[in-house]
Amino acid sequence: MDERLRYYVDMLNENEISIRNNAGCILSKLCEKILHFPDEKTYRIIYLNDPDVIEKLLPASGAMECLFEIGFIEDGDRLCLPKTALLKKLETLQKLLSSIKLESNITNLDQRQTIAKATGSSVELSSIENKFFNRIIEQFYNVMRYEDHDLQEKAKKVIPVVQLEIKTMERLRKFQKDMKCALLNKEMKSDSSLKEDLVSSIDLFLMELLHWFKYDFFQWIDSPLCTSCSMECSYESVRPSSDPKCSRIEVHRCNTCNAITEFPRYTDPEVLLTSRCGRCGEWANLFTLLCRSLNYDARLVYDVTDHLWTEVWSVTENRWIHVDPCENIIDQPLMYERGWHKKLSYILAYSRDEVQDVTWRYTQNQIDVMARRKKCSEENLLNLLQTLNEKRQNSVSYSMARKQYVIKRRLRELVGMLNFPNIPNNYDDNNYRERTTGSYAWRMARGEVDQHNVKKNYIWDISKGGKSFILQYFIVRNVYKVIYSDGYILEQKSDWQEGVNCVEGGIFHKTENDWKVAYLSRSANAEYGYVKWSFEVRNPDLCIETFNLQAKTTVFHGANISWEVEGFFPSIKKENTSVVIPICTCDNFTTEKLKGATKLNITVKLSGGKGDLAWQHAQLFRESLNNTEKPSMTITIKLNNHKN
Repeated sequence: MDERLRYYVDMLNENEISIRNNAGCILSKLCEKILHFPDEKTYRIIYLNDPDVIEKLLPASGAMECLFEIGFIEDGDRLCLPKTALLKKLETLQKLLSSIKLESNITNLDQRQTIAKATGSSVELSSIENKFFNRIIEQFYNVMRYEDHDLQEKAKKVIPVVQLEIKTMERLRKFQKDMKCALLNKEMKSDSSLKEDLVSSIDLFLMELLHWFKYDFFQWIDSPLCTSCSMECSYESVRPSSDPKCSRIEVHRCNTCNAITEFPRYTDPEVLLTSRCGRCGEWANLFTLLCRSLNYDARLVYDVTDHLWTEVWSVTENRWIHVDPCENIIDQPLMYERGWHKKLSYILAYSRDEVQDVTWRYTQNQIDVMARRKKCSEENLLNLLQTLNEKRQNSVSYSMARKQYVIKRRLRELVGMLNFPNIPNNYDDNNYRERTTGSYAWRMARGEVDQHNVKKNYIWDISKGGKSFILQYFIVRNVYKVIYSDGYILEQKSDWQEGVNCVEGGIFHKTENDWKVAYLSRSANAEYGYVKWSFEVRNPDLCIETFNLQAKTTVFHGANISWEVEGFFPSIKKENTSVVIPICTCDNFTTEKLKGATKLNITVKLSGGKGDLAWQHAQLFRESLNNTEKPSMTITIKLNNHKN
């Protein structure tokens, strides 16, 4: 075994325990990454101004010597491992490091030390609080990848800067023209805040950058297309990834050929520059990098209720601006609470300077939000954020001028959040739209769309096929079929909504790939859901004789699904008379009480359930995904001639 390398590892082992562990774990992890991904350039570069180098490697005797011994060479402000370096040296170092008692994970060690310092005691935190704090610390360090100069240069190359600058100038000229016209027409006061000298081309460029990113560069992926037949897939499961650039791998199955397609969820923005697809995590991750590459002061914002976006500091406005790249939305911080109906709790913003709790910019319901903030004590959270910020701003590479600027900016921000800037005085919910990215079912399941009433006003013609009408709905295939008694298809409609008269409570079609079932359910924030199907006899010589309903329903935890049918009977008066019949059991309900009716309304109401998942406890038409040919609802109506 290499004697010089052994000598340097022995030197490392003689350091004070925490210094030895810090440096040893960094070296061990570095060897692991390079050996596992030998062609990955980023793992072969170490920046000398990196806090890990300054605070953990340099103080440890033998650490830098180990780096030089395995082949790293100086290259300006960084160390590089050439392609010609022997990987056998790294294998040797890894074995030597494993022989001394190091903490198995440098992140865990650093996190424990930071949390202990912030909470001011060695008292064991709850698992929920500890997990929450570890996630904050992890993201606090991860955000520094946006500061990699080489990565920023690579990101800048994908941006059509010249074209965006031209569009920015066109936008600026149009704004100036409209403003002058308004002044001439006395539609704007002379002391208006929209004066020409306050219009920043930098802020307008950000709008063009956002529009380009949303519509020309990045792509939203609910489920990838099949790699075998290019048809649609459905989510099936998820598995962990051994690639450090990827948080997990989603497994999707083709709806046509049944082949498996993998969808890696990359967290490394460099990979996203090439893949150019993902969901909100990938969108915010890469957009924040692009903003930093253009020298915007930008930070990544993480909402614990599962969404991410970007904030950009506007020099013109002297405040942080909310920017959601998924939605192409700027400066609408209440969109999530009022448009998406999110039950917010913790929203944290991470930048090269600090981590900040920005929850109060995004809510008007402080009392409700405070009631949901149960992951940790407010004091411990405040202390943790302050500890992290002091650690970064007191590092060797952080300038005093920058520190003073950031502190003043933070104070201004805190004061600004108390006043809810840029919120319309009328608090009109129409100013805030529902979520647009992602499939309707996905957004509805998350409760991020309006629970508006859907009026399709569709009416089925019962007499279209003669004296027998059979309507079948197949939940798995999501289709209606009107058939003759011999099975011949008279009419077919795709999508359950296309055959209804009206819907309330955000009813949506849900597929659970883990349980392999499909059903209709009300939306997450709806107290109840309601669906109505309408039918009429358009042949004046016919009327209803008998009515039969067979439908599948499943309820959990005290939820309820109730049916009723209303029949309308012709009379000599202008208005029809009607009768409402409750359907006590829908598995095979038959009645002759509708005899003579010419119109029917069938309604079903979903309600009840328990806890946060109450909306999911009343499942209409629940069926196994394997039962593609089995109807979930069958309505059979027999007709007869009018009796004189």
